[in-house]
Amino acid sequence: MASLFLLFGSLIFLFFDFFYCFCFFSIFFVFYFLCLGGGWFGGIFFFDNISFFLVFLTVLVFLFCSFSSFLDGWFGNLFGYFLFYLSFIFFLLVVSLSCFNSLLFYISFEFIFVLMFLFLLGWGYSPERLAASFYMVFYTLFVSFPFLVYLTFWGLGTGKFLVWGDILGYWWVGLVLVFLVKLPVYGVHLWLPKAHVEAPVSGSMVLAGVLLKLGTYGLLRFSGFLLYYYFFYKGYLVSLGVLGGLYSCFLCLRQPDLKSFVAYSSVCHMGFGLGGLFSFTYSGLSGSVFMMIGHGFCSSCLFYILYVLYERFFTRSGIILKGVGFLFPLMVLVIFLFSVMNMGVPPTFSFFSEVLILVGLGCYDLFIFFFSGFLLLFSGFYGIFFYVISCHSKGVLSGLHNHISLREFLVFYGHLYFMLFLVFCLDFFFF
Repeated sequence: MASLFLLFGSLIFLFFDFFYCFCFFSIFFVFYFLCLGGGWFGGIFFFDNISFFLVFLTVLVFLFCSFSSFLDGWFGNLFGYFLFYLSFIFFLLVVSLSCFNSLLFYISFEFIFVLMFLFLLGWGYSPERLAASFYMVFYTLFVSFPFLVYLTFWGLGTGKFLVWGDILGYWWVGLVLVFLVKLPVYGVHLWLPKAHVEAPVSGSMVLAGVLLKLGTYGLLRFSGFLLYYYFFYKGYLVSLGVLGGLYSCFLCLRQPDLKSFVAYSSVCHMGFGLGGLFSFTYSGLSGSVFMMIGHGFCSSCLFYILYVLYERFFTRSGIILKGVGFLFPLMVLVIFLFSVMNMGVPPTFSFFSEVLILVGLGCYDLFIFFFSGFLLLFSGFYGIFFYVISCHSKGVLSGLHNHISLREFLVFYGHLYFMLFLVFCLDFFFF
């Protein structure tokens, strides 16, 4: 397995001619696989079904981000620094998703958002990126202090994830809030649309494709000693996820910026996944994991679609960006495919995640099941709205560059291939 990673990494980075990046990843993966499962340092990394597929998603999103930004004139001579930042974020993501020690998880988990802050400041598109960066830092790092304080005391013990225990007092609220902000759930989500609007395309792809999954992953990993509180307050958490997701559907329909539109659709999907997670049913938990993987590929490509359209027409406004089907016919099929995948139309991978979560919520409570049905209905509405408005409305756009480049084709095809391929691997996701 390590040989395959090294071989594939060498092909990618030799293509970009960045030898230092290849050396960095070669050393990292050798160290990583030696530490896996009881190697050096007592086995600081581990794999189960969840971490394996999230690391798999991280690797693919990183490759798609590298391809999407290659030959982009916006980066100029700074592309090497840009790729180094992206590589370091990828490195910390892999550590976060597969480490066994809670303190190491916290360090990598929070330092990712510090790097995203610098990434957004350095390669954002407009002066408003400063406000968006501070929004993200305030929301994500400020709420992490209770988590750090608790780990300081808990670190005197084992400091491992898979330990059953208890948290006294109200420390559990701060611990859960850390992950709810990273999801983000409705109410603590305001940093996400601002960050997406100001981020470069690769930043949006990493943020939507992988970083939002750290919230659900953290709630799963720390469930061993939060289980009592999960059961006691699960009604509030399920309601927060489902009703917040439903309200986010309405917010989608009134967003003038299509990047903000896709960001609010992520809040909707992550809220629905949170409801499935806290339904405490086998189907709901499995559907939540399905949702993380499917949404990672789908939302990543939706942001890349908006980037491709922005390159041609120099706008992301839903009011102006109309009639794409008349000027750019090849994009109509791409937008249609990923719109229906985002809606969860069968037989896409997202469809199975939504059905499993819906079954889990139905077993949990029929009242919540009723609102979940409305959430899926309105998520279908905004998916159709996005496709019809952008492709088939009468617009004022004009443009001549209406072909898809090889770079764009590879990114589109890569996302589409894995979204369809995963449908045939559903049995591997059940745990």
